[in-house]
Amino acid sequence: MAVTAAKSVMAFRVLTMAVDLCRLTTRTMNVNAGHERTSKARIIHQIQLIRGITRPTKAYPPGLIP
Repeated sequence: MAVTAAKSVMAFRVLTMAVDLCRLTTRTMNVNAGHERTSKARIIHQIQLIRGITRPTKAYPPGLIP
């Protein structure tokens, strides 16, 4: 049960970060230029960390994860 909850929380965090990254990229988020660059780097770093601790699934075999 705890593993399922943790996966759900992680999926929600990744989705939230992806939406924030999209908003920063399309400039629909109201931030100044310096904060925008920092936020993009932070979000990309967090997604890379999460990708590093998750195992590839059959849908995304090793080497094919986008």
